[in-house]
Amino acid sequence: MTSHGVLVIGGGIAGVSAALALTERDVPVTLVERDAQLGGQASSVCCKAVAGRCQQCGGCLYAGQLQACADQTRIDIQLTTTVTSCNPSEGGFRYTLCTLDGSLEGTASAVILATGFDHVNARTKGAFGYGLLPAIISGDELERRLSEAGQAAFDTDEPRQVAFIQCVGSRDEQAGRGWCSQVCCRYGVRLARLLKARSPNTVVTVFRMDIQHCGRDSQAFDLAQKEDITFVTGLPAQIQRAGAHNEQVLLQYDDIHAGQYTSLLADLVVLSTGIQPRADAAATADLFGLERNAFGFMASAADDVRTAVPGIYLAGCCQAPRSIADSIAHARRAAAACLQDLQEQPA
Repeated sequence: MTSHGVLVIGGGIAGVSAALALTERDVPVTLVERDAQLGGQASSVCCKAVAGRCQQCGGCLYAGQLQACADQTRIDIQLTTTVTSCNPSEGGFRYTLCTLDGSLEGTASAVILATGFDHVNARTKGAFGYGLLPAIISGDELERRLSEAGQAAFDTDEPRQVAFIQCVGSRDEQAGRGWCSQVCCRYGVRLARLLKARSPNTVVTVFRMDIQHCGRDSQAFDLAQKEDITFVTGLPAQIQRAGAHNEQVLLQYDDIHAGQYTSLLADLVVLSTGIQPRADAAATADLFGLERNAFGFMASAADDVRTAVPGIYLAGCCQAPRSIADSIAHARRAAAACLQDLQEQPA
């Protein structure tokens, strides 16, 4: 039996940030991560700096948070570990972990869930041909390629025509995903600028319903328009192979502003896929006695961090779609609420 102050579940950017915020107040933490390393989805985010100038995508925040977590002696990191039970007990919680070495029991004064999200499967948009046409990739795949191979990943195989399609799997009532994923416009526009800067002769077109931009995100959108990146209001109806022996694809779309139905040839199409609840979100909610909201994310109180179960808090994208920076801020809010409630408990 081990006893720790707070149990944080999920070792992505939100979980790590919540754990660090707690240790700043000398609260010990057990940090549980199902994978063999910390990082979560943020580990695939690439640097999007253009000509050495940071685009403020938040990717740079990831490494620093992980290093700080690794250096923090008050965080007990349990990798390749899952929670098999967690029940209220004597003003806190009694839990059981499944580790590589067997079961581990412990107690915690509170629990912070930071279990993250899944990327929308681009195959659900069958008309776009993802998984059938090699020229079509997801935004996550582009991020991973640039992260692993560096910004020069496409320099030797420069595409002449690149198209980004926004809101793939988001704001789609027919697919049961009526929410905005918050991140697709942010990373799509920044990636478009990066590819254009690396290959100035490449024609880059962004298909969008509209662009969600405010604060620091507005700068990337304004610069993209000045850099000959074309924004088309309207999404393609379908994408098909341009010819039997042609690796290009043909996008057919209704240009709303131009008032005409037209087409575009492309060498590379990037589907800006959104954020959805994890496939195991229902099981996780049942394990902790939580409800989910209409979209399937973990239901919270009005403050977005507390839940209907006293002592259990939410951090990051398990509660709603967020960027890296917003997930860090939300995780710190969850930690602050947790600390406040613990301080108010009777001795």
